[in-house]
Amino acid sequence: MHPSMFRSAVIGGLLGGILGFTACSPSAPPQSASGPTVRVCWPRDPESLNPVTLPNAYAVQANNLLYQSLLTVDGPTRRHVPWLAAVLPVVERRDSLTYLHYRLHPQAAWDNGQPIQAQDVVFTLKVLNCPGLPNEGLRSLVSFIRAVQVDPADPRRFTLVCRGYAPEYRDNSGEFPILPEYLIDPQARLRPVPLQLLRQDDSLVSRLAPIRAFQEEFNQASRWRDPRTLRGSGPYQLASWQSGQQLTLERKPRWWADSVLPRKPALAANPARIEFHVVPNPATALLALRRGELDVYPHMPGPDFARLRANDSTKFRFYSPASYRVTVLEMNVQHPALRDVRTRQAVALLVDYKQLLRATQYGQGQRSTGLISPREKWAYHDSLPLRAYSPPRATALLRQAGWQQTPAGWRRPEQATPLSLRLFYSAGDRTFETIALLFQQSARAVGLSVTLHPTESGQLSEIRRNGEFDLNLRTLYGNPFAYDLRPLLHTSSIGRGGANRSRFGNAASDHLLETLYTTEDSVTKKRLLQRLQTLLYQQVPFTPLFFEPNRLAVSRRFDQVRPSGLEPGYDLPAFSLAPAQP
Repeated sequence: MHPSMFRSAVIGGLLGGILGFTACSPSAPPQSASGPTVRVCWPRDPESLNPVTLPNAYAVQANNLLYQSLLTVDGPTRRHVPWLAAVLPVVERRDSLTYLHYRLHPQAAWDNGQPIQAQDVVFTLKVLNCPGLPNEGLRSLVSFIRAVQVDPADPRRFTLVCRGYAPEYRDNSGEFPILPEYLIDPQARLRPVPLQLLRQDDSLVSRLAPIRAFQEEFNQASRWRDPRTLRGSGPYQLASWQSGQQLTLERKPRWWADSVLPRKPALAANPARIEFHVVPNPATALLALRRGELDVYPHMPGPDFARLRANDSTKFRFYSPASYRVTVLEMNVQHPALRDVRTRQAVALLVDYKQLLRATQYGQGQRSTGLISPREKWAYHDSLPLRAYSPPRATALLRQAGWQQTPAGWRRPEQATPLSLRLFYSAGDRTFETIALLFQQSARAVGLSVTLHPTESGQLSEIRRNGEFDLNLRTLYGNPFAYDLRPLLHTSSIGRGGANRSRFGNAASDHLLETLYTTEDSVTKKRLLQRLQTLLYQQVPFTPLFFEPNRLAVSRRFDQVRPSGLEPGYDLPAFSLAPAQP
């Protein structure tokens, strides 16, 4: 599992769905002697199953069924536990370096029967550092790892040598998928290339013949749709993938962990077949669920969840754990109209937060002053007041920022055209559409023009990456384990390869983020977190709208759902058929 602090995804897409929804009677999926079939609703396609580039939460979910990392997260207990590793790593600090001593599970093996060894970890780190691959996100995650020392007496033991120290090193060191060299690099082109060489920021490395050859093969899109290549150490393998419609995984007939006893939750793999049905339209998804054509519907719209729970409690189990998904109104701080902080503060005051919660979360959801969930009481800055909806105060701030209100709208003396802000969001997302319409209405009440731009997800990603937007609705996925916000807020994360779409930051904020990342003392970390929350509250690169619960409906045919607030919000491999009711 890869629970980086804020992995962004915008939910949406074009109308599509499961074939055969015209049936009038419930359809039960075929069952296997080795386990049930589970059918899950996804609102969008994962786009890519390449294990080094995971564009959205659905790609991450599928990846965690195909591949394994050294460690994973047990959702209900919210703790890191061993996965491919036999135990949690031993942390040793020596001078200016940190040593993480790992031991792989003695039974871990690839599908061809070869044992998974330390050299596979070395190969994976080479792939994550290799230039010319779409590995920017994971490369940043493992940038603190300088070298790997393989135990000459035990090929399953190794030590990660890390620069400096940060308390997140132990967990982050286990969060990247371990890759099979025999499938991804059968010619062993990377084997003679030292990891240290690949870590150098040198364009000459890309010109080496083995690197060029590996780049060409790895970047072939067809490889990452081929079931023969998409095979990791996880319990499932790709059976089929129709983009925008359905992705199907089947349990391997022989998986290395089948012989591990006692079976721990992290190594559960009960369903024989998992079908992810892409249904962007919530009404279509709800109809399919009620007809028995879907078994699991996570992140349901609030009104649909409330009605289903009131009318179909005998068919489904309902869960709504508080999640770490926060919906934000993001602002491009480098856009000429939004460079003045007072303008951004005015925009934030034009959001009717309570109305948004009523309209989109149906009485659920939780407001926050920032990106840290109020559930994390030790880190949350509860001295900051929740931002109010105040058109009069917004009007005053616009005037302080140099805007003048005219019959044609707000304008500055040196500008011929009035202020007009473009609000982008993923087309087809009902929650975003509601938020956008309500915000446009509030802005219009003070004479501010806001134009709405629902956009296809792929195009929207490019627009946001290039900074070609004014305002943007975005969902950020977080977790309570670490507070490394550099990918989201550091200036080095602006543009391609980073997630800083607001283009916020300067030398002082970068230093704060870096100090926060390396601080171990909890008292100091809390103080730094409060400084950061205050800075973001004042500078408003985005305004948080609400943390939403994970409204989850699961067919009563299933047991062992193990709901949690962490993505995806349920433990799909643990699903088993519920005992028959008398």
